[in-house]
Amino acid sequence: MFAIEVKNLKKYYSKGKVKAVDDISFKVPQGARFGFLGPNGAGKTTTIRCIMGFLHIYDGEIYIQGEKITPVYDVKYRNNIGYLPGELGLYKSMNAMDLFQHFMKLYDMKINWHYVKELAVRLELNLERKLGELSKGNRQKVGVISALMGKFDLLIMDEPTSGLDPLMQREFYEIVKERQEESKCTVFLSSHILPEVENFCDRVAIIRHGKIIEVSSVQDLKDKSLKEIELDFTSNKAMKKFQVLLEKEYPIANVKYSLGAHLLFTAPPKETRELLSVISDTKWNGEYIRDFTIKHSSLENIFMQYYRGGEKE
Repeated sequence: MFAIEVKNLKKYYSKGKVKAVDDISFKVPQGARFGFLGPNGAGKTTTIRCIMGFLHIYDGEIYIQGEKITPVYDVKYRNNIGYLPGELGLYKSMNAMDLFQHFMKLYDMKINWHYVKELAVRLELNLERKLGELSKGNRQKVGVISALMGKFDLLIMDEPTSGLDPLMQREFYEIVKERQEESKCTVFLSSHILPEVENFCDRVAIIRHGKIIEVSSVQDLKDKSLKEIELDFTSNKAMKKFQVLLEKEYPIANVKYSLGAHLLFTAPPKETRELLSVISDTKWNGEYIRDFTIKHSSLENIFMQYYRGGEKE
């Protein structure tokens, strides 16, 4: 059983002319930390709103905790979801505690008020100030606490760290990690801040122009992604000679930086292994190459690879 399963989901506008989400499918395992990646306009928020039942879907099926649902009509399932929308609409005349009490009655749920106050301290949020007086970052903190305050089996968060400063972003992820370790809940979050996702998520789906182009574990993405190779040569002449070798024998390698006796390029895993043999050969190592490093691509580089059409490679 999966916490979320989306099958052939379509959401079209303008009588099918605008395909916001175009026949996508993915599964979120129970207990996973699942990242939904894509820039603004890729279809992340539309997908989440379809799952939550805030939009009528054009076609497709959605399953929550193994049960097929019709999101717009089957509203009870939302009581088991801690939801943080991408755009918060808050009652300006209320303070945070008033809002949380309103949600408690609306969703008929029990709230651990000691935990709410603990979160407020950690996120440096004043619970008594009117919501209309809060900055964007503090309003976001209210949304974060509202998504975490119930004993939810599933957390769905759309750009959860938007408006938070770096220290609060780090604290947010620490809080969610602790919550998941304690309750074994599933976390599904959308983001375009890739270093955060890389450090937090174990699986990701990448969406591009309304279509899913990859679903994988973060580690598998790294293992099959381009490697970054940095070489320090004994001279500019030696570097130029190696560049000629690259252009002739390994045209798939992509030079990112070349200056003086320094060269930085990327290559797929197979070519990287072959190049490592070349670099380690006594003909090159020592006489031409002074030092080298090979790094896994960051999730950010992998993401850009896909968005530049690298998925075909």
